[in-house]
Amino acid sequence: MSRFSIEDDDFIRGKVPMTKSEIRAITIGKLQLEKDSKAIDIGAGTGGISIEIASIVENGKVYAIEKKKEAVDLIAKNKSHFNIDNLEIIQGVAPEALKDIGDIDRVFIGGSSGNMETIINWSYEKLNDNNKIVINTITIENAYKAINYLKQYKFKDIDIVHVNISKGKSIGDLTMMIGTNPIYIISAKR
Repeated sequence: MSRFSIEDDDFIRGKVPMTKSEIRAITIGKLQLEKDSKAIDIGAGTGGISIEIASIVENGKVYAIEKKKEAVDLIAKNKSHFNIDNLEIIQGVAPEALKDIGDIDRVFIGGSSGNMETIINWSYEKLNDNNKIVINTITIENAYKAINYLKQYKFKDIDIVHVNISKGKSIGDLTMMIGTNPIYIISAKR
């Protein structure tokens, strides 16, 4: 069953950070997925992005790459919880953990463990023309690096979105808006 915009509370959560639902919606929209897309989620965390992508690409395949054991276990629990069968979980660090992955046409980088340049280079070599890459960063420095690496490796149509989300919280009879971390969502085509 295709599901888009799954509520955060629907996921099994731990101490591992999770991309919030509003950011997942924008990120997944930027990936421009097809029903048969083959996608990779690097730095998959709890698997929020991976699970939603796998739900959308019913005839495709998703690879969730994550280095932390606790996070890998959470992704596996969420995979089972949402009854997802087209998601493969790989524990490791990119780009080394990517060497046995077959064809892909979408790359999402949610965490690079300091290997952003080599991951972007790997993505350029792996993707065909007009395939998409999306990178989420929370720091200005990593956004700057991502943009420069995308230019260096000749990606085209680079798009940068800076997203600030605030959510309402009841305070008695009033509502106060509580801000979440701003995120840079950078997308490009091969």
